[in-house]
Amino acid sequence: MEETGAIKARLRKVLVDSLELSIAPSEVPDRGLVEALGLDSINTIEFLIWVESEFGVEIDDEDLSIKLIDDLDLLADYVKSRMKQDESLAEQPG
Repeated sequence: MEETGAIKARLRKVLVDSLELSIAPSEVPDRGLVEALGLDSINTIEFLIWVESEFGVEIDDEDLSIKLIDDLDLLADYVKSRMKQDESLAEQPG
């Protein structure tokens, strides 16, 4: 299982790549992403689709919020929990 720091690094790269930002992933802040990067609703949806694809997880509709998108620590923890949940489901006998 990946550590939260590694997940955050991947999230930064996905954010820069998916939205074709002209900054380095290391310049993406931990918090306040919406304001700092000028994200709108289309950008955030596009980013989350990339996150789902990159990490092989599904973000539940009821979990979608600006708070989740605006904070890399929160998003990394969410992705980590989804990966762990998906892993345990895959290990259950069918």
